[in-house]
Amino acid sequence: MHARTKAGGYKASEIKWHYIDQIRQKCSIPLIANGEVWNYADGQACIQTTGVDSLMVCRGALNVPNLGNVVKHNHAAMPWHEVVDLLLRYTQFEVRGDKGKYYPNRIKQWFAYLRHAYPQANELFGELRTLTQVEPIVDQLHRYRDQLHHAAAELPV
Repeated sequence: MHARTKAGGYKASEIKWHYIDQIRQKCSIPLIANGEVWNYADGQACIQTTGVDSLMVCRGALNVPNLGNVVKHNHAAMPWHEVVDLLLRYTQFEVRGDKGKYYPNRIKQWFAYLRHAYPQANELFGELRTLTQVEPIVDQLHRYRDQLHHAAAELPV
């Protein structure tokens, strides 16, 4: 159940987790709470306010791809180099078939979220921002990933 109202929209200050608790108390089926869960503390607050046993993360997982583990187990956010690897794995699936024509816009939209949690995403987005075709974007992602791995290999142990 999403804790938003039509009037409140996506404003964080308008989240209504207590409504979920009111519905949960009158409902015989398990509810899954959703809405403005961006980190471990948000998840704990949502569970406490709603009384539910389960949460769902949506937009927040676009900011922090391993948000499920962050919220459930208080894990650290996925390291940036793993996010870049994930972007390339996503690319392998997204560019297949007809849906590949949407890839340039979708990957850039994802960066709009990633930039909230990963300052490094700003630099990479700057390199991709003007590219409109799949191949140059994928090539740039590979170059960037290779630079990250090369830089990591040069760090003292």
